[in-house]
Amino acid sequence: MRIVSLLALALSLLALPAVAQDKPAVAPQPEPMRIVLTRSAEPCEPDCREWLAAQGAISNDTVAELRRALAGLNGRKLPLLVYSTGGTVEAAIAMGELVRKSGLDIAVARTVFTQRDPALGTIDERSPLCASACTLFLAGGQRRIIPSQSRIGVHQQTIVETETTTVRDYKIVRGRRELVDEKTETRTVKQEQATGEIDAKMRRYLDAMGLDRSFIEVTVSTPADTMRYLKPDEMLATTIATELGSAALTFSSLRSGLAPGAPAGLNAAPVVPATLTAPATPIGSVELGPHRGGTLRLALAVAEGRYQQTAALQFHLFVGQAALQTRLRTVTVSLPGSPLIVASNDDGSAPEGPMTAEIQREFICRMTDRSSVFLRVDPPAEDSTPSSWQRTGTAAEVLRLPSLRAALCR
Repeated sequence: MRIVSLLALALSLLALPAVAQDKPAVAPQPEPMRIVLTRSAEPCEPDCREWLAAQGAISNDTVAELRRALAGLNGRKLPLLVYSTGGTVEAAIAMGELVRKSGLDIAVARTVFTQRDPALGTIDERSPLCASACTLFLAGGQRRIIPSQSRIGVHQQTIVETETTTVRDYKIVRGRRELVDEKTETRTVKQEQATGEIDAKMRRYLDAMGLDRSFIEVTVSTPADTMRYLKPDEMLATTIATELGSAALTFSSLRSGLAPGAPAGLNAAPVVPATLTAPATPIGSVELGPHRGGTLRLALAVAEGRYQQTAALQFHLFVGQAALQTRLRTVTVSLPGSPLIVASNDDGSAPEGPMTAEIQREFICRMTDRSSVFLRVDPPAEDSTPSSWQRTGTAAEVLRLPSLRAALCR
């Protein structure tokens, strides 16, 4: 016996799968957003940092999920790390308002959970993503920290009308009907561009969050069947980003042992040393392999960071003695016990400039010469002949650790 029941005709504002204007990477299949209180899986006990990981598609149910997660903080102001392709606009606005009311910061980054414990994870900033309705959620952050290599996608919203049908299979056992199987299917029956009322609601919300009007103008001027990914300077100009930088580094001092409301070192105003304007100190270089008839090498230098406990690592690419343009190219460095270091050059006026990343001095100073290091150089996404270079070795070989330590660990 089969019974088919029509459950709902739901009206939702959802992000359309889009053909990108800016050649985006393939997005993961959307799954319902989960918001999990996460503790760092790095060797750090008993004083590990914690954050709320929000990942997946935003739906009306996600608002209650966020309320539950915020209630579980018991007054602590932990950061929220978001990774999402989008979802329901009205839910995203409600979530952003909840985050702003709670005074929390939001960063764009992906959390990778461990297999042994779903509440333990690490921060992955190799390909951060926040698109469509996710940007409205992001707008609610007191601070909005966005790594420069992030994909922040905007477009016009659409109204999607869906029909949900539940099919149940029964069998008769001893004169009684028992459920054997149940399947729910959802199909789109109508979709159209969002009304002016929705645009007006987004404008009011973004004004209340203090974003520049240019952000909504870029959003509503991008056709719904495309996706525009903002460049780093656009993230700052539209104020969707209050700062460009690493989420892992920005929140590295938020430890579980801190009392609610206690100040964290990197949440204070940056300490800009007087030596910041001084030339960086060259440390050495490492060969990566053949390129354009020569040998590609990566030169490393170090300068003062934006905070007292940080340093700025600078990477230059050379073929022989000639500098290789590094606009939008990135260097990823994996160190033991440290979040991923992602260095990039976002200065379009200086394409031969360095790729820069900030790192806590303690990560460098506690390494040994034989610590394992993995280094990768990736090309810009629009490169017509992309190629990556990788190098694995000891810290002494790949990072010239003795010289680096001498410059930083005084």
